[in-house]
Amino acid sequence: MAKQSFDVVQQFNTIKQEILAGDIKPFYLLFGKEHYYIDELCNLLMNNVLPPEERDFGQLVYFGADVTANQVVSAARQFPMMVSKQLVVVKEAQMMRKVEDIGVYFNAIMQSTVLVICYKTPNDPAKMSSKSIDKRTTFYKQAQKAGVVFESTQIPDYKISKWIEEYLPTIGFSIGPQAAALLAEYAGADIQKIVLETDKLIKALPAGNKAITVEDIEQNVGMSRDYTVFELTKALSMKDALKCYKIVHFFAQSDKRYPIQMTMGALSSHFIKILRYHALAQAGVPSSEILSQLGINPYFGGEYVTASRNYPVKKSMKVIAILKEYDYKSKSNLRGNATDGELLQELTAKILNS
Repeated sequence: MAKQSFDVVQQFNTIKQEILAGDIKPFYLLFGKEHYYIDELCNLLMNNVLPPEERDFGQLVYFGADVTANQVVSAARQFPMMVSKQLVVVKEAQMMRKVEDIGVYFNAIMQSTVLVICYKTPNDPAKMSSKSIDKRTTFYKQAQKAGVVFESTQIPDYKISKWIEEYLPTIGFSIGPQAAALLAEYAGADIQKIVLETDKLIKALPAGNKAITVEDIEQNVGMSRDYTVFELTKALSMKDALKCYKIVHFFAQSDKRYPIQMTMGALSSHFIKILRYHALAQAGVPSSEILSQLGINPYFGGEYVTASRNYPVKKSMKVIAILKEYDYKSKSNLRGNATDGELLQELTAKILNS
């Protein structure tokens, strides 16, 4: 069983190598907010547990909304017919009524069965759901003893560009730090979306081109992307009023996808970084070390230099106070009849005029 203390990428690679080496465990619980790794491991098991000619007889795939825990346990306890081993997969297990009831299976695990439970914790900020596997339950503790438990946690924003740099060579392409940082800014922190955008980008490249550049991304990704909160923070850093209002108008039209609390949280984090940038600079810390301490990719270093000029210490503190004021307004009657979109537009105007 892979250790829970591993970094999610290291743990994924460890489990992947075990599967490819034929070290298949009788039980897998794959869960978490980063759905990409769950799908990858599930597909890997479906392609490696049984040879192609045995899958019609030995591979059963269920979907959580269409199956009960009792049915899953019953299927897992059957003896394989015409094959030496069977694979039972439950996809979208978060749709089951009581997934933890599968725990009765642990009392008598079949060594001739590989049971795989794929439980995708919701990761859409608009849904604000905390539904997940409860690590305090007997089910979770028994699952750890029965086989592999893999929690697919989301990779922090500041590590995404590095992830992209390491991912591209695995599919036969290369990308530099600046291009990776730009792709991360456009695609956000959802790895599934990054992989989809990368696939589109690769298809748009000239035949034989294996190196992805900043120009490739600007020409082929930027044209079809939605706005992101990272673009808003950048536009505010540059005091690009036209772009700021264009982005907040877009957010206002899609307020369920871009809830104001999530946006203000990102803005607060950004301006706190600017304030910390000032503090470190005044303490004589070298620029490169400042970026490292703040977890900022060097590609975005120029943005923070500009932001520190546009928002000196007093202005940065004023902006943080404004953000606190509007966070309170958004959660109270002080907003009056203002919509979230109107509050965000007011907030943006005050920041730009600070």
